[in-house]
Amino acid sequence: KMPRWIEDFSGAKPDFSFTSGGDFPKDLSPYRLIVHCGGCMLTEAEMQRRIATTKEAKIPILNYGLAIAAMNGIVKRSTSLFPEIFSKNKE
Repeated sequence: KMPRWIEDFSGAKPDFSFTSGGDFPKDLSPYRLIVHCGGCMLTEAEMQRRIATTKEAKIPILNYGLAIAAMNGIVKRSTSLFPEIFSKNKE
């Protein structure tokens, strides 16, 4: 479902690739976005390593739940209660 939802949301036809379990690409340069599971079967250290790796490579990463929420307008709707989160003049 996720690839179709991403295509519908973005209006693009991304080239998806999938990994599972302990697999995580060493070279992230071919990617523009990583949509990751919640990591419940990974150690916290491994999940943090993956996040750090994507930060270092300047590749955005988000989990399935946040991706689904964003594509369905839930993030914007739920954070509208806190407009200061998105204000440009944060103190």
